[in-house]
Amino acid sequence: MIFIFAAHYGEVENIIRNKKMGKRKISFPFLQYCTDGWNESGAKKEQKQAGKERSCMKESAGADGRILLTICGEGRNNAAAAVAATLAREGAKKGDILLSIGSAAMLKAAGEKRLLGKWFLIHALEEGGSGRAFYPELLYQTDFPTARLITGDKVLRRSDAKWAIETKSYSSIEKEISPASDSGQENVSPFGTNEFILMCGERPERMDTEETLLYDMESTAIFQAANAFLSLENLFFLRCATDFGVGELEREELESGQLGSRQHGSGKTVPEMLREQMRKEEERVFSFLSQVERLDAEKEKEREKEETFLQESASLAEELRLSFVLAKKLEGLLSYAESLSSEWRAYFQKKREEGCLPCRDKRGGQKVLSEFTAWLLVQEKQGRQDKEKALPLYPPFSHIYVEEELLGGEEVLAILKKFPKAKCIPIRHYKDLFNRRKQNRALQEKSRKLILAKKEGQRIYPGAPVCQSFSESAFYYASLLMNCPFHCEYCYLQGMYPSANLVLFLNLEDYFSDCRRLIKEKGSLYLCISYDTDLLALEELYPFVERFARFLEEEPDLRIEVRTKAGGESLFRRLLKMHLSENAKKRLIFAFTLSPEKIVSEAEHGTAGLKGRLKAVKMAMEEGFTLRLCFDPMLYHADWEGLYTALLETVFREIPMEKLYDVSVGSFRISESYLKAMTKACGASPYTSFPYENTDGYYHYPKELLLKMEGFLEQRLLEKLPKEKIFRWTEEEK
Repeated sequence: MIFIFAAHYGEVENIIRNKKMGKRKISFPFLQYCTDGWNESGAKKEQKQAGKERSCMKESAGADGRILLTICGEGRNNAAAAVAATLAREGAKKGDILLSIGSAAMLKAAGEKRLLGKWFLIHALEEGGSGRAFYPELLYQTDFPTARLITGDKVLRRSDAKWAIETKSYSSIEKEISPASDSGQENVSPFGTNEFILMCGERPERMDTEETLLYDMESTAIFQAANAFLSLENLFFLRCATDFGVGELEREELESGQLGSRQHGSGKTVPEMLREQMRKEEERVFSFLSQVERLDAEKEKEREKEETFLQESASLAEELRLSFVLAKKLEGLLSYAESLSSEWRAYFQKKREEGCLPCRDKRGGQKVLSEFTAWLLVQEKQGRQDKEKALPLYPPFSHIYVEEELLGGEEVLAILKKFPKAKCIPIRHYKDLFNRRKQNRALQEKSRKLILAKKEGQRIYPGAPVCQSFSESAFYYASLLMNCPFHCEYCYLQGMYPSANLVLFLNLEDYFSDCRRLIKEKGSLYLCISYDTDLLALEELYPFVERFARFLEEEPDLRIEVRTKAGGESLFRRLLKMHLSENAKKRLIFAFTLSPEKIVSEAEHGTAGLKGRLKAVKMAMEEGFTLRLCFDPMLYHADWEGLYTALLETVFREIPMEKLYDVSVGSFRISESYLKAMTKACGASPYTSFPYENTDGYYHYPKELLLKMEGFLEQRLLEKLPKEKIFRWTEEEK
């Protein structure tokens, strides 16, 4: 469903007319209009059964659709009440869309030649009094320019707008401390001047942070109320710049309750002029709304598919006479089958034809379930193409968010220059964006944003239980980057972070100070700087590894590990020019994760292929760096033994094994909490839905399979390496 909210009827009367919407005749404190396709909520169905029919009666016939439009009135209190009451009453659910649409006053125009009548998609909402900011998701690409929207509790006076622009104190508009007066403005229409607007010819010095600023009285309240019900990617805020604040004449009309009763210089009332401005680009708005309707239809199909799957699972559990616990196990197995695109429905239909279904008793059902599990483990993943979206997604790094404290810094400007088409959006703190409620991580993976920040508090941490420490007593890792530029389908980061966006911490000197403190305290330090990310993949963007390599020369008791699935050839060429000492090279350990080519292509998206990784291994080895190979995690595949046999044969052929520092072996394992969060955030995949076993809060492959996979790999490695050079993860390391 699509929920539209506007403060005034005049802001949306063209949409009501275009969509042939009729007034809703119900007992509700806010005026509503809906299309013929609007379905009645569960609450209303219950009321009808009780004899209290509240149907969506129309004053006129309309087109098919699923739109409910609510006029909420002016101000934050009215907006919050209207949104919360409407979404609760209609039973808003996953996939529903909210569009907030209306007029706004222009505070500052950034690079826009024509101001009034122009529509903007809002990329940031800010409370005028407190300065608290909210950030709608910017995933779906539109042709609207974007703007920051300031929300206040009072009608914006033109004099306050002028003072705020001159002093750049936008959050002080609410305080009414403007020294200016409105005298001399009595005969100036709010739609006929740009006197108080910072025009495109008067741009501030820092072009990288240029934003258009608008003002209204409802938006932050709408966002907060809506986000309690709906996901971020389904909230859209569109505003039309219709004026530059209210002058003395309009204020008098407002205070007397007679706004629009007088004609101005143009011979039109203020509401008439407002409607005129909002209609200038109405075709673009109609086109966007049509796209949103198609997006809504896609989401409804996805929801119906999910509901159908759950019904099929429940029905099959009844046929198998399964207990509640085994029914949930069946649901998990079917999810795994769905992620492989296997023909599980045909499998059970054959069982019905053979007379095995429905089962006579629970024992028979358990037997069929066991046979299905064995069948499922030999199925290979089938290819699946993503369908084209109704609204295309922005390319990665289309928007770059920068903490205000870092704005104008050389490092930030250098990064921004690498993305000349990106929109830079100032933020107060990275968590305001990264930790937002109800984010769609799976969709964000396809349209990532970059966040430049400063890391405060703890920056270096002890290694986690599920990771190998290689017998190091002072085993630590540094959090230099939140999330990873690559997308591996099995990665635990999907369950660790609520967002898929990348956060780069640029205060490296603070990290160096932390390292010195730990070395002084521990005597030595083994530091993984690419522990839960892949820094090598971003080295061209920001030289983390290069700077740590220089730091190694200063600290003889420091060893650094760089874990990667990248190629990194350009980095090794730069390191060669640095003329690092042989001692520093030995203390810089490059650990390359190696996987069979099929798993790379199916699950390790964006990473270097096996050939590229092995080429980088040889290059690093030739330059005198310490090399570790990581066959960790080993991932199950129906033909895992064949795939890993081919991998090892390639490695043995290409790499002089005797020159390796060591190798690590470990099968896939993950904490229970991370796997649960991964499944919720990203849905079913062969790596979230596999029938794992749980031991002390950690999921792993069934014991027999785990020992067989790891044992096979270890025995093959022993053909080339002494046992002391093979590190195999065990539960004791926890």
